[in-house]
Amino acid sequence: MSKVEIRDFETTSKGENTHLYTIVNNIGESVTVCDYGATIVSLMIKDKDDNLTDVVLGYKHIADYENNGTYFGGTIGRCCGRIANGKFTLKGKAYTLPINNGNNHLHGGNVGFNRKLWNTKIVNDSVVFTMTSADGEEGYPGNLKVKVKYTFDNDSTLTIEYGAVSDKDTVCNMTNHSYFNLNGDTSGSVRNHLLKVNSKSYIPINKSLIPTGEITPTKGSPFDFSEFKEVETALNSSDIQISLANGIDHMFVLNHNGDDLVLASSLIGEKTGINLKCYTTQKGVHIYSANYVDVPLTESKHSKAYKENSGICFETQGFPDAVNQDIFPTTVIKANEKYKQTTKFVFN
Repeated sequence: MSKVEIRDFETTSKGENTHLYTIVNNIGESVTVCDYGATIVSLMIKDKDDNLTDVVLGYKHIADYENNGTYFGGTIGRCCGRIANGKFTLKGKAYTLPINNGNNHLHGGNVGFNRKLWNTKIVNDSVVFTMTSADGEEGYPGNLKVKVKYTFDNDSTLTIEYGAVSDKDTVCNMTNHSYFNLNGDTSGSVRNHLLKVNSKSYIPINKSLIPTGEITPTKGSPFDFSEFKEVETALNSSDIQISLANGIDHMFVLNHNGDDLVLASSLIGEKTGINLKCYTTQKGVHIYSANYVDVPLTESKHSKAYKENSGICFETQGFPDAVNQDIFPTTVIKANEKYKQTTKFVFN
C-alpha cells in the first residue's frame, strides 16, 4: 500500500507556511507534491539498475517557485496556454486579462494557480488540493471552486484528477507543467530521449506563438513522432514552426474518441531505460521542450544548473486560445457545469 509522509517546507513571502507531501509506493518509489501551487516537486522512479532517479526538474526554495517563470511542476489555471492579446468575449461581454508573455496572457496570468497556496486533505493515500479562484481574479468571471487529486500507486502510476465548478460561465482549462528528464533532473539535455506521440496532426503557431487556427498533418513535418525517434530530430529542423518557438512548443491533436483515457505520448530515457507513458481524457497534449530554461545551480533542487532542453513537458489540456478560435473545441464551462479531466503518467 502507498502511504503519505508530511513535512514542513518553507515560508512564502506572504508569511504562509508550506508543506511537502510524499506518497511512497511499496517498492520505494515516490512523488512529492507541495501545497504551494499544488506542485509536483519530485518524482523518484527506479531505473533499469534499480536505482531511484528524480525524473522532474524543480527548485530548491519556495521563493523560486514564487518568482520564477518556468512553472516547474505547477498546476496551471484558470486557463493554461496563451490567450491572444489577453482578450476574449463571453456572452457578449469583453474581458481583459493580464499580459504576461509578449502580447499575450499565459498560464492564468501574473498570479495563476501555480502561485496560490492550496488547502490540503489526505484521502485514502491520495493528496487532494482545493482552492477557490474569486470572481474577477486575473480578469476571469465567476467564483471557480477547484480540486486537484494526486494518487501514486504500486504500479508506478501517477494519476492527476482535476475538477472545477463556477457560479458563472467562464474559461477553464487546467494542466500540470512538470518538466520530465528520464535520465534524472541533473543529467542535462533530453535531446536524445526517444519520443512517440499518438497524433496525426498538430496546431501551427504564428510569430506571437498563438495558434493560426489551422490543424495540420504531422506527416512530413518535424512533428511526426508516429514512431519512436530522438527529440532532437525535431529540434534540429530548420522548419519555420521550430524556429518560431525555438523548439517544440505546440499542441498535438490526439487520436481520440469519446471521453475515455487515451495514450498521448511515450518517452524513453536512453541512459536509464525509464519509460513514461502519458494518458489523458483531453483532446490534445501540448509538448514543450524547455526552449528557454536557464536556471542556475543555486536555484535548482540538486544544485545542478538546468539549461535549454533540460526537460520536456506533456501538458494535457484543451487547445490554446480556444476561447478566440471557433474551430477549436470550447474551453468555456457554463455556470454550475462540472469541469473534469484525468491524466496518468505511467512509468516502467
